[in-house]
Amino acid sequence: MSESSSHADLLERRRPGLRERKKRQTRDRIIDVALELCDTQGFEATTVEQIADAADVSPRTVNRYFTNKEDIVLAPISDWGEAMADYLRAQPPTDNQMKAMLDGFVALVDRVIDSDEPVPFRWFQQMQNLIRSSTAVRARSLDAAETKTQHMADVLAERMGVGADSLPVRLLLGTWHAIMRAGTECEAVNADCVDSARGMADAVVGAYHEFVRVCAVPTVSGPTSEAAVSGR
Repeated sequence: MSESSSHADLLERRRPGLRERKKRQTRDRIIDVALELCDTQGFEATTVEQIADAADVSPRTVNRYFTNKEDIVLAPISDWGEAMADYLRAQPPTDNQMKAMLDGFVALVDRVIDSDEPVPFRWFQQMQNLIRSSTAVRARSLDAAETKTQHMADVLAERMGVGADSLPVRLLLGTWHAIMRAGTECEAVNADCVDSARGMADAVVGAYHEFVRVCAVPTVSGPTSEAAVSGR
């Protein structure tokens, strides 16, 4: 079975029923209009009532899906984390879990490019604007990132047969997040990388290969002699 087929089979198995799809559509509409309004007129200046009116739902409906405005505009983080976990779970068994995460990431970005799902790239851009401009959103984003990390940790634990809080899982995720940051913060040297999903993916892939080049091959020997061990 090809890699693309395994991803398609996974998504089909996880396809929700009609009722759940309608709920998802309502939730996505709320997120979409909230990000647009908050990005256009400012997070603090946007009210839940405005979001509800633009999404054609009641404020009570908005509150059923989200506790507060911060949770609405940061929802793409959790959605991305769940999707990344799914795509990592679909990767073939391997001893190189870092490469499996990269392959899952690239496959997920390909899906975003092809179908604008599960997280439209414009959501990512608008959310990043709000994280930079709003102290409240930036503070709340740390909790959202923890939720995303937990999704990944659970799948890595399954694949490796260890605990989700084990040192190998924490090391892998810490390294992966460093690679992601190094790639996606590339606007300092290449603004094009944040203008498209493909640009973002290429930047992360480049950061991964640079990590392998610089860090994956030992450059400093450990203590191998009795004198080194004794400190002489």
